[in-house]
Amino acid sequence: MDVHANDTFINFYAGAPPLNRLSFVRSKADVLNAHLSRAKFLVFNEGKPLVHKGKISSPYLVDLPAVQALVGDGFLSPPEGAANAKAEEARRAGCILVFLGVDERGCPPGEDLLKPHGTPYFAIDATPAGVGLYAVPGDAEDAARQGTFSAPPDSEWADARMSASLMDAWHAGLFASGRPIVDWNARNRYCPACGRQTYSLWGGWKRSCVTARGGPEERKKCFSNTGLHNFAHPRTDPVIIMGILDETGDRMLLGRNKSWPKGMYSCLAGFIEPGESFEEAVRREVLEEAGIVVGPVRYGSSQPWPYPANLMVGCYGRAPGGQTIRLDLDNELEDAQFFPRSVVARVASSKFGSKFTKDDYNQLDKAQEDRDINAPAMIDPRPMDKFDNFTKCPPATAIAGVLMRQWALGTHATHLVSSL
Repeated sequence: MDVHANDTFINFYAGAPPLNRLSFVRSKADVLNAHLSRAKFLVFNEGKPLVHKGKISSPYLVDLPAVQALVGDGFLSPPEGAANAKAEEARRAGCILVFLGVDERGCPPGEDLLKPHGTPYFAIDATPAGVGLYAVPGDAEDAARQGTFSAPPDSEWADARMSASLMDAWHAGLFASGRPIVDWNARNRYCPACGRQTYSLWGGWKRSCVTARGGPEERKKCFSNTGLHNFAHPRTDPVIIMGILDETGDRMLLGRNKSWPKGMYSCLAGFIEPGESFEEAVRREVLEEAGIVVGPVRYGSSQPWPYPANLMVGCYGRAPGGQTIRLDLDNELEDAQFFPRSVVARVASSKFGSKFTKDDYNQLDKAQEDRDINAPAMIDPRPMDKFDNFTKCPPATAIAGVLMRQWALGTHATHLVSSL
C-alpha cells in the first residue's frame, strides 16, 4: 500500500463502499416512508447494537414488521397549507428513527436520482421510554406513543466497541453511520436556545424546538426559529492522531494513559480546537502532552469514530533532535517514550498485542469519559530505552494502529520518513 495514495485508502468504519445517503430527500416524508416496507433496520438499545446470539460480529438486521410498533406511521408530512411547513418536514413522533441511505451494491444505476435501486437502511432506537442515560424524566407523552420492541430469541444486545471492532468492513461502516446519529438525537432532547423540548425531523438528521410548531407568537419565544444554527444538526468532533517520529525517522513517540489496560501505548491524540488547522493542532497537542516541539507535519488518512461521534485525523510529524520528553506540563499521560521501529513492529505483529477484552474496552471508555483535569501531572518520566512494559497497541481497526503499522511494518516506511 502506498501511504501517499490517501484518496484510495479507506480506514475501518469508513464504509466499503458507502451507502448512497440521499441527503436531498431527508425532508420528504413520502419518499422516506416509501422506503420503510423494504428496508433493513439496525437496532440499538442504549447504544448497544442488536447482533446474532453467540456471534457479536454479525449485526441482526430486522425488517419492518419487527419494529412496526416503534415506527408507527413513519415520518409525518406537514398539514397542507401550514404556515410553518418548513419546521414540520418529515417530522417524527415517538422513538428515534434515522434514514441512513440505500445500498446500491450489485444494482444497475437508476434513471431517477430520487428512486435509486437497492436496499434502504434505517437505524432505530429500541431503548424503552424513560430508560437510559439521556432519557427525558417524566416524558409521559413520549412513553405513551412509543411502542415496544421484542428482540428475536436468536439475538442479543452486544457491547458496542467490542462487537463493532469484529464486524466486516461494510457492516462496521453501517454501524458507524447509525450509532452517532441515534446517540445525538438521544442527547439533544432539549433546545439549547430556550430549554424547551425538541423533536426529530428530516429523517433523524435535524432537531427542532417545539416552539417551531406553534403560531407566530409561539415561534418568537425561541431564536432557533430564525436563521441557521449548528445545534440543530448532528455534530462531528475532529480529533488529531499523531505519529511523531524523531529526527532519524527510526523512532515513534508513543504515550500511555494511566487508566488504559496494562501495557498499552498509543499515538498521542487530542481534540482540534476552533481556529486551528490540522498541523497546528498536532504541534500544540504534542507540546502540551510531551513537551516536544514538532516540525514538519503531513496528513495521513482519516477515520470516522462512532464513540460517540468523532472524526479521527491521522497525521505524521517530525521532531527535531536534542529534546527531552516532559510530562509535567499536562496530566494527560503517565508515560511517553520514543520507541524504536523494531519494538513497535514486534508488538503490532504479536498475536496478542492488539487483542482487547470487553473489560479492556470498558477501561478505555472510562478513561475517555473520566479524565481528571485536576490530577497532578507526572514529574519525572521513566528513563528512556526501557521498553519491556510496552506489550499492547491499538488494533488496525483504529487509526492510531494504522499509523503505527504503516511506519513499523509498511513497505513504504522509507518513503514516508523522507517526505517529512
